[in-house]
Amino acid sequence: MNLSLLTLNLHTYQEHPYHCCFETMHQHEREVNIIADAIAHLGIDVICFQEVGEYMHDPISTPYGESPSNMAFRICTKLRQRGLWYHIHQDWSHIGFQRWREGSAILSRYPMQHNYSAYVSLDHRKDNYMSRNITVSCIDVPWFGLLHIANVHLSWAHHGFYEEFANLRRLIRSRQHFGVRGDLIAGDFNAPAGDYAYQHIVGNGEYVDQFYELHPHRFYEPSYQGQIDGWKNYPPKRIDYIFKRSGSPLQIRSMDIIFNNNFYPMVSDHFGYLAKFDLY
Repeated sequence: MNLSLLTLNLHTYQEHPYHCCFETMHQHEREVNIIADAIAHLGIDVICFQEVGEYMHDPISTPYGESPSNMAFRICTKLRQRGLWYHIHQDWSHIGFQRWREGSAILSRYPMQHNYSAYVSLDHRKDNYMSRNITVSCIDVPWFGLLHIANVHLSWAHHGFYEEFANLRRLIRSRQHFGVRGDLIAGDFNAPAGDYAYQHIVGNGEYVDQFYELHPHRFYEPSYQGQIDGWKNYPPKRIDYIFKRSGSPLQIRSMDIIFNNNFYPMVSDHFGYLAKFDLY
C-alpha cells in the first residue's frame, strides 16, 4: 500500500494582485487549473494547502470554505467536475493582504475523520496577520488505518515559532487516542533548514525531515526562489517540509519538488513538495 501527499503554499491570491478581487480571481484561473491538472494526472491522495485565500466580504459558509472565492474549494470543485471526489477540511487564521481570509485546507481522496482546527499562536485575532490557526485530520486510508495529518503555517523564530510548535505538539498528542497509526506534519514552517527553529523540530529525533531522509546532499536546496514575504534581503531557503513521527509505519519512497517550472509551472511564490510513502 502506498500514499502520495502534496504540500503547497498558495500565496493568498498574490500571483495576480488586481485591485478588484473578482479580476484577481479570474486571473488565478490559470493557477487553479494547473494545480487541479497536476492532482488529477498524478492521482495525489492527500493535499495540504497553506495561505488559502477567500474574499473577506463573502459570507462565511458552514462548513467553512465552501465559498466560490475560496481557492482550495475552487480546486476541489474542478476535481469533482472531473469525477474525482475529494473530501475537504479547512479553516482560516486572519485577514491577509488587506482583503482575503487566509487559512489552510486539507483535501483527501479517502474519508476524513476527527477534523479539527485550532490556534497554536498566543494571539487569536483575525485582524493580526501573525495569528496562526492550523488544520488537522485523520485520513482513513484503506488497509492501513488512520493517518494523522497536521497542516501548518507557523511563524518565524523571533515571532512565536517555539510557542506555536509546542502547542502543535500538544494538540497532536491529545489526538493519539483516536487510534492513529501514522503521524505527518506538513506545510510552511518559516524555519530554514539547519537553523535553530529547524533543529528544534528534529533535534530530539521525534520527527524526521522526509526530504533530508531521501536527499541529504540537497539539505539546503530552497523551497522558493527570489525574495518572498517574510524573507526579503535573504537568499532563498528551504522552509517548507513534510515531517514524519519516528516509528510511524510509513517509509518515504520519493519526494519531488513540484510547481517549480521544471515539474509543472510555478503557481505561487513557493514550490510544492510531492511525497510518496509505502505504508505497512
